[in-house]
Amino acid sequence: MFKYRLFTLAFLLLITPLSQVASQTANGTGYGQTKDAAIDQAKRDAVEVGLGAFISSETEVTATSFSDNIYSKAQGFVKTFNIVSESKGPDGLWEVTIEAKVTEILDEVMQDEMALQTMLTSMNRPRIIFLVKENNLIDQIGSDFAETQLLKMFYDKGFDVVDRQLVAALKGEPDYSQALAGNVAAAAKIASQLGAEVLVLGTAKISSGGKVKFGKRESNMYSGQADINGKIIRVDTGEILAVVPQARGKKVHISESTAGTNAVNAAAEVLGTDIIRQLIEKWSTQQSNFIKVFLVLKNVDFGSYMAFESFLKAQTVPGIRNAYAKSLNDGVAEYEIEFEGKAVNLAMGLSQTSPDGLSFKITGMTGNRLTGEIVQ
Repeated sequence: MFKYRLFTLAFLLLITPLSQVASQTANGTGYGQTKDAAIDQAKRDAVEVGLGAFISSETEVTATSFSDNIYSKAQGFVKTFNIVSESKGPDGLWEVTIEAKVTEILDEVMQDEMALQTMLTSMNRPRIIFLVKENNLIDQIGSDFAETQLLKMFYDKGFDVVDRQLVAALKGEPDYSQALAGNVAAAAKIASQLGAEVLVLGTAKISSGGKVKFGKRESNMYSGQADINGKIIRVDTGEILAVVPQARGKKVHISESTAGTNAVNAAAEVLGTDIIRQLIEKWSTQQSNFIKVFLVLKNVDFGSYMAFESFLKAQTVPGIRNAYAKSLNDGVAEYEIEFEGKAVNLAMGLSQTSPDGLSFKITGMTGNRLTGEIVQ
């Protein structure tokens, strides 16, 4: 069987020229099995109405079939919104209309505390844990200046962070040591133990540039230098949310140790700002479009594996944009689902329907990962 895809040119529909207005108000209407699901869809609708959307066509051809799928991708941010009307129909579905302030400019969200809180709430306020291995070459001791600075920065921005004392209590444990050495699986295990959904894993190095010279004359001031890198991972799915390969800081002080401390704090500030920008962009894009949900299904043979993928692709559950069968090992299947809404809404939709000839149930949910099983 041959199979190939043809992609047509994507084009952009813009309702209002963005160069003329930083943000604007737009109404959006959404439908869902719950009020929250309807609100999520209304937000996507408001972004598309206010800012436009990229529309692309994907044609899939096989030896026996031909299908043409149209995809819409909105790019923008919901800063704030108010519910204009809401109702629940006789079929149990909610209809919600909102009035939202939307913008395409990321800096507006970065600088607007209420907009940032709106975004975090829409993502179910994920808790963040910081694990940064710090190599202090000046004092030759273990230090955690970068990790502390990052925690404070995110806390001040309104993020939900894991208490520093809870993390410190795990020092000396094998998983903690492995996590600081860069073992993502060990770090994810610690994050799960502490109830965190997002993991910031990084390394920091503090060094001295020696005494500062003014011309040919050496002063009594020391130059402190610091380099930090980090990657941000969603614990339940392993999805990389942001990567900062390098952030640098350089400070001068009469004390060599203080110069190093100030330098690493400055580097952590650069790293944290970049992380927050990437997270806002990533999460807002998901809010305006779709999230990736991973479904792990037990008691699956090859026939039910393929049948379940077809069931998901048929979009029987409202909000499913696409689905992919990822693996089948020892009766355990894994699927990746692109869903417009929150994972809990997908779980509710799946619980209310089944593929022909199959019976299954959802047995668990953690963040964006669902578990279930085929019922024999």
